[in-house]
Amino acid sequence: METQKLKSEIMTLLSEELDSWLEESGRIKDGYEYETAFIAFTRKLNTILLEKSIGAAGIDRNKKNSIPA
Repeated sequence: METQKLKSEIMTLLSEELDSWLEESGRIKDGYEYETAFIAFTRKLNTILLEKSIGAAGIDRNKKNSIPA
């Protein structure tokens, strides 16, 4: 049941981002600006998917401050 809750939360966040993208993209007339905004949009989607699927990185996942065994 936990996966259904997670899926619902992810879909809600993605839906909100898509709605804002559709509003914003309709106003963009320049091709370069559109591509830049689209890349930013897809990065947001990727970040949402990554963060929600694995969770926030814990202290033990910090590679810079880890001590070799």
